Amino acid sequence: MASRRSSGANAPGNIAPHARRIICAALGILPFCTAPIFAQPAVSDSPTLHGRIETAAKMLQSNPRLKGLTEQQLIDRVEFVAANTLVLLLHELGHVHIAEMHLLVLGREEDAADTFAALTMLKIGTSFSQHELAQAAKGWFLNDLRDQQTGEKPLYYGEHNLSQQRAYQILCLMVGSDPDKFKSLADEMKVPESRQKTCKRDFAKTSAAWGAVLMPWHLEPGQPETEIKVVYGDGQGTYDAFANMFRSIRFLETVAEFSNEHYGWPHSFTLKMETCNHPGADYDDEARVVTMCYETPFDFAELYRAYVEPPPVAAAAPARAAKKRKSR
Repeated sequence: MASRRSSGANAPGNIAPHARRIICAALGILPFCTAPIFAQPAVSDSPTLHGRIETAAKMLQSNPRLKGLTEQQLIDRVEFVAANTLVLLLHELGHVHIAEMHLLVLGREEDAADTFAALTMLKIGTSFSQHELAQAAKGWFLNDLRDQQTGEKPLYYGEHNLSQQRAYQILCLMVGSDPDKFKSLADEMKVPESRQKTCKRDFAKTSAAWGAVLMPWHLEPGQPETEIKVVYGDGQGTYDAFANMFRSIRFLETVAEFSNEHYGWPHSFTLKMETCNHPGADYDDEARVVTMCYETPFDFAELYRAYVEPPPVAAAAPARAAKKRKSR
């Protein structure tokens, strides 16, 4: 079977060390650019992913270039990057379920994988997972905004939905799961009242469908877990910041542990982050390897810097226009 890859642009070329430091400072992740991979024990020792992300963000307060940002602003930056990367990784995990468990797909597999990612975050059911899912929807809206401003033409023939459609699908599943809880979010994102009402039906049908096909694969008491390997590749200088940060917050381990706790996998597979020379994520169903490119969180960080919050150095130096990147 052919492997599946999310579309992406070419990655930036080799960046000199001093230039990498400037980029990392602007993105708010300078400590992770220069510190050794295992130099953040406090991050790794935090009990939850949420706690590890917050600890990683708080470490940035010692960076003099970020003194104009509050602790919450730093947390928001890191959470945005982590949330969008997490939901994209769960999308690829949806492909793993479909391939490894030979699940029937009625419709486009990419749509089913998007739905799996959103439903998984909703199933976790914490305020943090719900917040992260909303951040992922925001990421798709910002991605669409960037495409409009750079003149990127929509790929109507592509295997994925357009960015706004992917964002609204996430919001629809959220409001469908709890119309009262997520109504204000749906209103803020201009989801019409008539559509909000039908979202409840969409959520009920899709959650029931995924629940039914995964039911035979739920891990039974006493059933041995299948190994899910975790690999963090080399950031190759340019992306060391992201390699160090994701390793320190045990990003892949968290997803692997959650998957192993809930499902009895028929085969072992690998979750990997590496430098790919382009942003994107991929599931190779022959090698049984999910790959998340370090260029992907880099792209999310650039998106946040350009459209959500200007870097604090902008007050002391002329602002540079953010480099535009093609959508995933």
